[in-house]
Amino acid sequence: MYASHPPGNGDYEMPPSAPPIHGVRGCGPCSLLLAELRHAVQGGNASAEVDARVKIRRHMRQVHGTEIPFFAG
Repeated sequence: MYASHPPGNGDYEMPPSAPPIHGVRGCGPCSLLLAELRHAVQGGNASAEVDARVKIRRHMRQVHGTEIPFFAG
């Protein structure tokens, strides 16, 4: 066994994917932030995806007064 191999029998399931995030229709910043999120997801860049989700949550809270819950997967 190597340090990079987790213990167990090797049968692992992928965690569920995060629920989709929807912006406010007609809001330019929402559209830009969602495009940033889509680009990060499609590029497989997990760090950029988290950054985009944080930006969207902050924007929704500060501008639209809507709280998006964290995804605990």
